[in-house]
Amino acid sequence: MRLVRTLRGRLVAIALVWCGLFLFATGFSLQTMMRNYWQEAEADGLRLQLYDLLSRLEVAKTGLPVVTGSLSDPRFNQPYSGYYWQLELGRDVVGRSRSLWDTNLKSDGLKSAFGDPDLFVGKGPNKEPLLIMTRTVLLPGSDRVFTLVMAKDSSALTQTLNKTRISLFLGLGFAAAGLVLGFMFQIVYGLRPLHLLRRELGRVHEGHQEGFRLRYPLEIQPLVEDINRLLHHYGELLQRARSHTGNLAHALKTPLSIMRNQVAQLPPEDQAAIGEQLDQIQRHIDYHLGKARVTGAAKILGVSTPVRARVEYICRAFSRLYPGKTVDLQVPAELAVGVEEQDFDEMVGNLLENAFKWSASELRISSAELGGWITLRIEDDGPGMSEDQIAKAVLRGVRLDEKVPGSGLGLNIVSDLAEAYRGSFIMGRAELGGLAASLSLPKVARVES
Repeated sequence: MRLVRTLRGRLVAIALVWCGLFLFATGFSLQTMMRNYWQEAEADGLRLQLYDLLSRLEVAKTGLPVVTGSLSDPRFNQPYSGYYWQLELGRDVVGRSRSLWDTNLKSDGLKSAFGDPDLFVGKGPNKEPLLIMTRTVLLPGSDRVFTLVMAKDSSALTQTLNKTRISLFLGLGFAAAGLVLGFMFQIVYGLRPLHLLRRELGRVHEGHQEGFRLRYPLEIQPLVEDINRLLHHYGELLQRARSHTGNLAHALKTPLSIMRNQVAQLPPEDQAAIGEQLDQIQRHIDYHLGKARVTGAAKILGVSTPVRARVEYICRAFSRLYPGKTVDLQVPAELAVGVEEQDFDEMVGNLLENAFKWSASELRISSAELGGWITLRIEDDGPGMSEDQIAKAVLRGVRLDEKVPGSGLGLNIVSDLAEAYRGSFIMGRAELGGLAASLSLPKVARVES
């Protein structure tokens, strides 16, 4: 049997099973109690009629019993009324009610009824179901033992039991509906704090708030407070680590500048060798600064960056450096990604810088949504790259054109940052004829200001 995987499903399943068992036991018990009540009532009524008949029996001079007076129930005098009595001596019928007319009741081989040794079920003159009570009697003035048989139509009892059973089932059905609704309300109300917690977690993850603000039940509140402390502590550690990395880069910048100035005073043959090593040091610094931003980036909660606004900002900056380039921006204003703004600018900035640098005259920037991801596609009409060049372009420190200034780390950092956010970065041929760079990042709801 497959287990229910949700708390709501488990609680509903438990409630339904418990409700079903409870109602089944209740219905069975009530039905048994009511059946016993009506059966005992019928047996008592039949017993009273038997005693009424017994009180009116006298032994005649012939030695046979006769009925003096009339019974209290006139139906014993109506033919085939369903109320009968019969007096037997051995196997012979020595007396009977007028309601039997010219027939006799079968009193031997009867099936016991209700667990009472004196009660039986049988058939009447018209094949109607009968409840039969027998009693052996010894009448005053006679030494012979007679058998008194008293019977009544039991179809009314059956109809009463059926009506009672239907009413019981209807009542239990309404009770079941009420219990299920009550259980559902209890489950929804009881699980509401978890629903609010999940919604708050989504808002934290999408950048709407920095931590959990609501007060929760005592069973959940300690966990919420621990998560808030963990988020705060983790944010401080990450900020401190990035600050230390930036300080280290700033501290190395001045010595490197001094060394470059000193190298400029050396003979040309020495400048090339030492300058190459200084460039290598600078590339390492740039690379590890990029890695420092990548570290922990995908685990940051509460970040959100509007895509179009940042792309427009970066395009304006590069349009001043590379005038005369047309940009076709096809990105909706409401799109936002779960990426820190600095990391987003780093990735898109590197891609747009290459597109502006190598395009002939036109760039196209479009977006697509698929599931929980946004793919930003940047195309240009430049010379493009071959498959081998694309494979080499994302390697650390590789520069495909040594004449163009740069460290060769841009596309590698883009790839590392995209992977850190569990996204992807691929390049291929653009419809404009140049290079197409596709950057997929996690989507979040746009934070409205």
